[in-house]
Amino acid sequence: MNKQVRKVSDEKKFKRMELRVTESDFSTINTLCAQAGITRSSYILQSVLDKKVLTNIDAQVIFQLRKIGNNLNQITKQVHIISKFVDKKEETLPSILQELSSMNGQIEAISNYIFKDHAGKN
Repeated sequence: MNKQVRKVSDEKKFKRMELRVTESDFSTINTLCAQAGITRSSYILQSVLDKKVLTNIDAQVIFQLRKIGNNLNQITKQVHIISKFVDKKEETLPSILQELSSMNGQIEAISNYIFKDHAGKN
């Protein structure tokens, strides 16, 4: 059983459902399950209950976006520190800080878009 689904509910599952699908649908479902890295049962259950199925690729993208955001925050802190010692900071630093802030906002928006349903419903 998938750890993500198990965390949601410690309730035991006793009810069984059967589903008939075409060979093509079966193949597609198996491919999607493999991409998501979860069992067929977990994938179908998450899909039917309108939960976002977080694939391994989504998780990797989110991880990388968060690392980039962290790096941008560190750069911003360094710019603030340097700005205390540099002349003519009025001309360049505000534009640098604005650009960093904009990039960080875009990264957060992308990360939230990918992760929103998964985090909110699990």
